[in-house]
Amino acid sequence: MDAGVTTFLVFAAIAAAFAVGSLVANRSLGAKPRQSYLQGTTYECGEEAEGEAQIDFPTQHYTFAIVFVAVDVLGFLLALWGLTFRGVNSGWYPVFIAAAFTALAVTGIYYALSGEKRWVV
Repeated sequence: MDAGVTTFLVFAAIAAAFAVGSLVANRSLGAKPRQSYLQGTTYECGEEAEGEAQIDFPTQHYTFAIVFVAVDVLGFLLALWGLTFRGVNSGWYPVFIAAAFTALAVTGIYYALSGEKRWVV
């Protein structure tokens, strides 16, 4: 066997032994489960819950955050693309690829922003 495969198998065996050993030790040495009246009460801030759990949650903020990330990634990829093809003299093909990629990304961003109006509760 290759040294890399042997090392991986030894590491996997040690990780599995540690996981199984931790579970066995927790079951045998852990505290016994106890029932308390506090388990059925509200634990967050000591306040009792009022009303329904369903609330109107504004999703447009997340839409704009996702669009920001998409534009950021688009700029990063185009900058790397520009650095890669800076010295290449291959004509219009790299420019076509960059334009097609940008058009696809802008179309997706437009679709996300136009669909955002439907998400507002």
